[in-house]
Amino acid sequence: MRAQEERRQAMLQVMQLDVWLPRQNLPFAAVSRDYLLDWACEPAQREPVEQEQISRQNDAEVGVAHGQQAQNQLQQIRQSLSAGQAATAPVAAEAPPPAEAVTPEAPTPAQEIPRFALQIMRSASCLLLLDLPVAEPLQSRDPEYLLLKDILRAARLPHEPSLLRNVEPIRWPVLSAGNLAHRQDSQAARAYVRELLSMECAQQPTSMIWLLGENAVRFSNVSDEFADDFGITAFEHEWQLWSLPSLEQLLQNPTLKRQLWQSMQLRMPRWLNND
Repeated sequence: MRAQEERRQAMLQVMQLDVWLPRQNLPFAAVSRDYLLDWACEPAQREPVEQEQISRQNDAEVGVAHGQQAQNQLQQIRQSLSAGQAATAPVAAEAPPPAEAVTPEAPTPAQEIPRFALQIMRSASCLLLLDLPVAEPLQSRDPEYLLLKDILRAARLPHEPSLLRNVEPIRWPVLSAGNLAHRQDSQAARAYVRELLSMECAQQPTSMIWLLGENAVRFSNVSDEFADDFGITAFEHEWQLWSLPSLEQLLQNPTLKRQLWQSMQLRMPRWLNND
């Protein structure tokens, strides 16, 4: 029986279970055997797994101790090196002043390309340059064209003006693509319009150039400064420019018609005498 008990206790220890043995008979309990009451507990031998864990723990403690010792030694070496370098290092040269920041030049804004359409006409010795709101030649039944005929009658000029350039309007910009398309600014447009006017004036005797509309006035004069309504400015040779509102403005504002008639009475001798 004792051998069986020893095997039972060994199996429980392998399963890591605690072994409890009676020390005395308990009331109302079964009577314990004598050899269990006199059992002498021997110190249990540690299992290999437990011994291995203890060994690893000891090795780790030893490694930490060695690591701490090596770290302390390394810190001492660093401190000694720093002290020696500070004692023997030459004075550092002054840092050169920072270079001045170069501000990039702002890109030159592209000049706006004007867009307009003008129509050239002639009535006797007067050359007419007028704005076309829809970029198409005036038709005989358009209110603007009928108003123009009335103005020519009042000026004692032929009320049926002749359309020049094969009735083709002056459209700007001329180029829609290509390397030179972006260079069609206001200066180029002004040079283009003035050159065409100069060519038409040289074809027949011309006493005055009528400019009807904002674009006609702007791109026929030397600059935008000469844009006063009903004013006279010099063009080339003895030719003069007469700045007038557009036909559309004259239709919408009757007051401008009165001002046109007053200005016309002052200018009329010029083309009547030439005729």
